[in-house]
Amino acid sequence: MAVYNKQGHRARVLLKSACLSLLQHKLRSLLSILGIVCGIMAVVAVIAIGKGAEQETMRHIEQMGITNIFIRADQLTEEQLHRAKQQHSAGLQNSDRERLRTNNPFLRNTAGARERTLNLTDLPRGLHPRLMECTASYGDILGIQMAQGRFLSETDTERRQQVCVLGWQVAISLGQKGQLNQEIRIGEQLFLVIGILARQDALNTEQGKVTMQNLNNSIFFPLDTLEGNSEEAAPLTELLIEVKQPDQVKPCAALLRRSLHMAHNGVNDFQLIIPLEMLAQARKIQGIFNLVFGIIGAITLFVGGIGIMNIMLANISERIHEIGLRRAVGARPEHILLQFLGEAILLTLIGGIIGILCGILLSLCLGMLTGWPIGFSIPLLALPLGISLLTGLFFGIYPARKAAAMDPIQALGSSS
Repeated sequence: MAVYNKQGHRARVLLKSACLSLLQHKLRSLLSILGIVCGIMAVVAVIAIGKGAEQETMRHIEQMGITNIFIRADQLTEEQLHRAKQQHSAGLQNSDRERLRTNNPFLRNTAGARERTLNLTDLPRGLHPRLMECTASYGDILGIQMAQGRFLSETDTERRQQVCVLGWQVAISLGQKGQLNQEIRIGEQLFLVIGILARQDALNTEQGKVTMQNLNNSIFFPLDTLEGNSEEAAPLTELLIEVKQPDQVKPCAALLRRSLHMAHNGVNDFQLIIPLEMLAQARKIQGIFNLVFGIIGAITLFVGGIGIMNIMLANISERIHEIGLRRAVGARPEHILLQFLGEAILLTLIGGIIGILCGILLSLCLGMLTGWPIGFSIPLLALPLGISLLTGLFFGIYPARKAAAMDPIQALGSSS
């Protein structure tokens, strides 16, 4: 206990001595830490913006469902369409969904959707909803939340009932017509409103998963109920696949790709979008950005550290007589070394704290002005502070050792 008390007393004396020494040259001390402040501020701002962007990207990808696989129909050129017809490929069909569901043991659920473009003259001017024919499982896979009524059922699809479900925005725009049990006209057909979606907002969606489309501005119909549809003539726009376990997504995707490739006679008229792979890719890209930002921050701190070292060397040149006096009254070289090393570390510590506070303020201002997401965490804020301490230690050791190595007689004889 006595040893700890003695060491604690020495640390307090050292800290007090360093503070008094730096306060004697306030302006010089302030100027010397500017490089550290700017470097740490830039590091904190970059980390906060990068962290916010990472969280936002991860959240959007995860909300697409890490066990989901999206199979989208490709937009083919005329030449590609001609070649597909020659090879008897009709694009994504509901029969593809049935085949995948029965032949793939990894699948939990499947859904199909077809986007249509029809006459919407009966709807209010300025309202251009996305018309989607889909299976009942479409809502289950995406975890769509209902505000009123229900989503489409298997019975609706089997009986091709003329019912529809409105997106949140569409229901509001239709006013009275956008209520349950009202009828809306699409082309020459009347559809009964059986459900209205809750607002599908990525910021508020907790249980549901989101798709790449705007569900709020959509109207959903049972598959093959809109006029002019022919299953063979109108391929599906999208197939949704839900896999049982996340670790089965990759082998399942390979099976899906091979199965569809064979079913379409070698025509690549579809693409697989796998949120789990997008998540891994996003993390990899974020890692590269973090490395680049880290290098930039390190360069800035290196420049700031050189400034600290120059200031410390100047201090030592002006305090040679003081060093000689301390050595003459019994101070050992390690006491001189600790004194100047403590001053260097204190300078960078103060610079680091000011830099972190300025970096947080700068990040919040940038977030408010640009709308960029900002993210903070204690480890990420502690990292710049630790780096600033190491900077002080690294760049303060040379001046401190130079001061400790001075001959006391020559130092006392110095005119400085």
